[in-house]
Amino acid sequence: MKKRSFSLQRSAVLLTAILLAVSAGACGAEDTHSETAANAGESAGTQSESKDSQNAASAEDGTDGENEFDKNSDIDVTNNPSGAEENTSSKITVTFQETLDEIKADDGTVILRNDVQIPVVSIEGAEDIAEKINADITAYYESFSIDETISMAKEDYTASLGEDGWEFRGYDTAVTAKVTRMDDAVLSFELVSSSYTGGAHGNYGSIGRNYDVKTGELIRFDELSEDYEAFHATVLDYMINLAETPSYKDKLFENPSKADLDSALFRSENWIFTLSGISFMIDPYILGPYASGEIYFMLPYEKAYDLGLKEDYRYNGNFVEERYYIYKYDPETFEPIIDETPDCYFDLDGDGTEEGLAFYGYYVDPATAEGRYAFYIDGKDYGEVIKDELQNIADNGYMETTYALYHADAPDGGVPAIAVLFTEFGDGENSDGSRVSYPRSYIFGYTKEKGLYYMYWDEGYVTLPAQP
Repeated sequence: MKKRSFSLQRSAVLLTAILLAVSAGACGAEDTHSETAANAGESAGTQSESKDSQNAASAEDGTDGENEFDKNSDIDVTNNPSGAEENTSSKITVTFQETLDEIKADDGTVILRNDVQIPVVSIEGAEDIAEKINADITAYYESFSIDETISMAKEDYTASLGEDGWEFRGYDTAVTAKVTRMDDAVLSFELVSSSYTGGAHGNYGSIGRNYDVKTGELIRFDELSEDYEAFHATVLDYMINLAETPSYKDKLFENPSKADLDSALFRSENWIFTLSGISFMIDPYILGPYASGEIYFMLPYEKAYDLGLKEDYRYNGNFVEERYYIYKYDPETFEPIIDETPDCYFDLDGDGTEEGLAFYGYYVDPATAEGRYAFYIDGKDYGEVIKDELQNIADNGYMETTYALYHADAPDGGVPAIAVLFTEFGDGENSDGSRVSYPRSYIFGYTKEKGLYYMYWDEGYVTLPAQP
């Protein structure tokens, strides 16, 4: 991994596992399709290490240029993320099998839709290991049932038809999968499950599955260090300090205790390897309100190495540091506060000195109702630089509640730079003609002489392994 210096505190977001499999024939179930497909709105496009000036110009004028959305892209993932060494001994490929089941009442009304996406792994030259991983994934999915949810849907639908009935809204359950790290050492999946069973909103959550590519075995968290007790204790101390940073304080319930953090973080299935480090995924309501969403606590790789992470699990590709936007509000007026206080420190230009960063995202001035971007590096606001390049950001925002720092390659083939990364969503068409949204990453560099400057854009999330 390219060397970096940091005193970062860190983040991401996450959830709880719910339900994954439906018994065939239950209450009129129909398997409406099964194919290698993935949710086009969440899956990331192919990545490239740099873009030429024509690409940059097309991003500025709002056209897609050579990066036009591939309407016929199959859902195929390879293990050559931007900046990582290609695996010459074996090639890992992941496809996604998707099934959609509709559960119907006796009168034919669809009372529940269950959409399940299952990753299928292939490893060239190591078919036995791929088979072992696939068997574990299959067994894991089959261990879940939505029988109870089906019963609830039937009862609610029947009650809605009564004299004091109401308009019934069909239930929905789903699980999607994405690759968060894939190389010669590790293959990690984040499985995101969601459900709507009536009420004001649904529920959702994530589970991690981490595999040793050399053996096909599931990696347990207590195997990550030779001295797990010491590793556990020092990681917990790091997370306690992380919870005290501004970006976390505004998302967490007030003053979570050490015991609260310990029990929330160190559960067997709530962590994954990413391109950033080890991410702990915390469900809504556990450490913060539903409005905060899932909360990711990230242990950067270099910190993990210092604390004793085994050589077997080290990462050698381009790193990513995801950050929360800063949310500060006046407790009496609830107006946003933009005080420029750095949320993290990072050596953006490789000169050995760390810059202080504070990003507030899209900020609406309550006095004038005018909107602007607020992103400070060493006290200077570069919001206008972002605004000039990200012209259509208003609908979806960048990466929802996060932005990222990314070790990107310079577009002119020069010295690699630490980039500030923002992601927006564009519109395209699926193979059936339906409209979809897809992510696009905008990459900026920084030097003290030039300040923040635009470098290039790329399809998809460059914070994930390449997956269309």
